[in-house]
Amino acid sequence: MKTIYKQCETLFRAFTAFVYERKYAALILMLLSTAGLASQLGKLTIDTRDESLFHANDPALIAYNDFKDRFGQDEIFIVALQPAQGLDKDFFATLRRLHQELENTVPYIDEITSLANARVVRSDADTLSIEELFENPPQTDEEAARIRGLIDHYPLYENFLVSRDRSTVPIIIKALAVKDGQPEDVLAGFEQEHVEGENNTDRYLSNAESMEITEAIQGVIGKYQDPGLKIFFSGTPAVIAALNTDIKRDMALLLPLTLLMMIFFLALLYRRLSGVIYPLLIVMLSLLSTFGFMALLDIPITMFSQILPAFLLVVGIADTVHILTIFYRNFNRCGDKKQAVVDAVGLAGLPVLMTSVTTSCGLLSFVWADIAAVAQLGWTAPVGVLIAFIYTVILLPALIAIFPVRRRRSGIVAVNSRTDALFSRTASITTAHPVTITAVFGLIALISLYGVSKLHFSHDGISWFPKNAPIRIATERLDAVLGGTTVLEVLIDSGRENGLHDPDFLRRLDLAVAQVGKFEVAGIRAGKVWALPDVLKETNRALHADQGKAYIVPETRALIAQELMLFESSGNDDLKDFADSAYQTARFSVLAPCDDAVLYAEFMEKIKEYLNEQFPDASVTMTGKIPLLVQIIDNSVTTMTKSYTISLVIITLLMIVLVGRVRIGLMSMAANVIPILCVLGMMGMNNIPLDLMTMMVGSLVLGIVVDDTIHLLHHF
Repeated sequence: MKTIYKQCETLFRAFTAFVYERKYAALILMLLSTAGLASQLGKLTIDTRDESLFHANDPALIAYNDFKDRFGQDEIFIVALQPAQGLDKDFFATLRRLHQELENTVPYIDEITSLANARVVRSDADTLSIEELFENPPQTDEEAARIRGLIDHYPLYENFLVSRDRSTVPIIIKALAVKDGQPEDVLAGFEQEHVEGENNTDRYLSNAESMEITEAIQGVIGKYQDPGLKIFFSGTPAVIAALNTDIKRDMALLLPLTLLMMIFFLALLYRRLSGVIYPLLIVMLSLLSTFGFMALLDIPITMFSQILPAFLLVVGIADTVHILTIFYRNFNRCGDKKQAVVDAVGLAGLPVLMTSVTTSCGLLSFVWADIAAVAQLGWTAPVGVLIAFIYTVILLPALIAIFPVRRRRSGIVAVNSRTDALFSRTASITTAHPVTITAVFGLIALISLYGVSKLHFSHDGISWFPKNAPIRIATERLDAVLGGTTVLEVLIDSGRENGLHDPDFLRRLDLAVAQVGKFEVAGIRAGKVWALPDVLKETNRALHADQGKAYIVPETRALIAQELMLFESSGNDDLKDFADSAYQTARFSVLAPCDDAVLYAEFMEKIKEYLNEQFPDASVTMTGKIPLLVQIIDNSVTTMTKSYTISLVIITLLMIVLVGRVRIGLMSMAANVIPILCVLGMMGMNNIPLDLMTMMVGSLVLGIVVDDTIHLLHHF
């Protein structure tokens, strides 16, 4: 093994001498490479949608896209108004103006629903007509009172278009499911013709287009802010847009902050301008190249890759520091720049390469993640680490060769002597008391394992925002007042065309609407449940002189078919939101609060179990945002298990190969694993959950801490 080390050192020395002699060519090569990759940065996007967390062939994503193709978008933007004076004529006038301005201004909109255009079903003899609650705002208090009476007459409005206590009036904005210009799925709804698994995600609105909708809505509602009218803006896509904005702001803050801290410590360490500029220049160029590589492969920035800049800065700086430290010592001693840098790279090049390889392999474990955005990080992070290594061994010697370096004969030697003495003293103590030291760290590991046992998984996107964030305030407020801001969708397939004309099926569906609305599991309770029977009951009542006792599902199949036909012939297309065109599959919608996805697993299971009992001959499928979030938790567990296991196995094998001894290679993993246990144990004891972000801590820590172990063992 010693011979191999010597051969590697010889290669690094020869390569460095080659670069030193061709310094300008090396500099130009690196700058051109950076410019080429950086030219792609304009294509770089940010994607924080939940769909970005799934692989294209994931069954949950395929089912969700299938639902959107058949029934349209399930995600809703909610603009909720709280008038100080209640539902008076002035408020109705404001609501109408705001509704119309949103309708005329916001792009990519499928439909906007509020009390301003709420459905009112009327009949004249055998003719059914569908009207809006009020086409023009009421001019008198009497007209306003009449509208309030109509609101009370339609149970479907409650906790959807108006809160139960009448304090809050939402405007529900639904975006297009499929982009304009994309071909319509004319066979949607005919199960025998539908090809499940077709998943062309380019057909759907992108994260950028959803952001455009959000900004347009915010621009409109900003005009209506008034002391007498509180406006809350929420909904799943609004939360995602807020997360998108926060990622941009955090990256704009964290990158300069990281650079400032590095400038401070580099200046403190080297007390030279070159000792600050060279490392920063190298890591910044490698960072630009890495993000250019992402843009080239159309890999977006996600909630995971936002940590990439800080991570790569740390790794890249470490590479240059190891070589620069030895170079300055050599140069201060001999005064020959070329010899000093050749000796420095010769001595430190191999361990720096080893650390880059082990870090890359540890991060490569993410490639097999069940979360797509993590798998993408498994490609981009290792590439970034290797780019940083390449820039270090080529650009650093070229910069040293081109620019002057001042030799120091005193001062820094004293500092180095003191730090060397400190570490020597530490090593003397630890090697003199090996059993005690091992026992102490063994105890730390046991305590940490206790903390690890208290870890729990979580996926609560709202908790990621500060408590005073407008999106969090709005979401929590609307969850409290309306009972929810996100939707669970259930498809109940009767198995036959016109199966939804069966009165027994519809009565059971009507009962399910009432019963599911009463379910409460782990503090989760539906704010609103609705389905096809709600429309039928409105129609049946209208056709029976608006008598309250007629607010029921019609008793015969023929009557159900007739009333549905009358509703369709009225010119209103609301039925598409409740059933497919063949009347085979019913859509069952549940509005629920935006809460920890972990809590929803049992809630969903209870609903599905009940619906399977109610419809033993039908097929019950759950989809929508809530099932996606629950699936993300399952994928997180498998991702963490895979990445930790693969990282440990790969790095253990690499340590054995690099050290050349099985026993020392295995022992070295104790120093690599205990820091991970400490961090995870601290999280468990402080009730910090494992979520989409923190679950990666172990693999990232392992990728960094192994660098220290490799440098120590290489020199040992």
